Amino acid sequence: MNIGIVLVATNGYFPLGIRFIKKFLKFYKGNANITFYFFSNIEVKEYLPESVDVEYFFLSNNSWVDATNSKFKSILETKSRNKSDYLFYFDADTNIYKNFTEEWFIGDMVGGQHFGDLDWMKETKEFDRNPMSKAYVPLNTPLFQMYFYGAFFGGKFENMIQFCNTLRRYQEEDKKISYEPRVNDESYINREFHYNPPSKVVYSKDFIFGISDKGGMELLRNPSKNITYMLEEMKKMKYQDFEIVDGKIQK
Repeated sequence: MNIGIVLVATNGYFPLGIRFIKKFLKFYKGNANITFYFFSNIEVKEYLPESVDVEYFFLSNNSWVDATNSKFKSILETKSRNKSDYLFYFDADTNIYKNFTEEWFIGDMVGGQHFGDLDWMKETKEFDRNPMSKAYVPLNTPLFQMYFYGAFFGGKFENMIQFCNTLRRYQEEDKKISYEPRVNDESYINREFHYNPPSKVVYSKDFIFGISDKGGMELLRNPSKNITYMLEEMKKMKYQDFEIVDGKIQK
């Protein structure tokens, strides 16, 4: 089995993307071949061992919104170098703390239940309610309402490509009316999963990885954030995994 993992790690998110790869490989105990598709404005080869199977794609973003909205386009670009049976997207600030195999997330088309779905957004949800938007989900929908992460989704390669083609088209249609959905790319994901539910749901209680763990790094949404110190430290730790604590690289 060949599994591809897509990461968008531009600007200040670059150290988090490198952390993810190293922690993934440290704790992964499965037998699949893992390829990382890494999108960033910083080349990865100086920061990872030569043994890591990583395909680097140059990507530059001027804002955090541009970066998060580039997910679908980036995923579609992997077609040119694909060697995966399954393809999954994880946010770069996802962290890993314990051993795992792919069994908890593998499936034909997979979505992750947002941790707030049964808590703070239980009644209101976060769906986009603008009927002019392609992300629109009406309040009075007769369908079951579950809210999914934008930080994680995937499935069989061909399913993932079809999914992202659809969502990319939604984005382009909304751009024509100069509309940005309530929760950016996540709004489109939830619209599509609402009407076409994934074949597998990873419920919040079963989600093994840590979501949105920025390691104390501040102002990550500022594309001008200076990470020079972190880059130098990561070069020294090319063959070691590391943690980020209070915005600093630690063994």
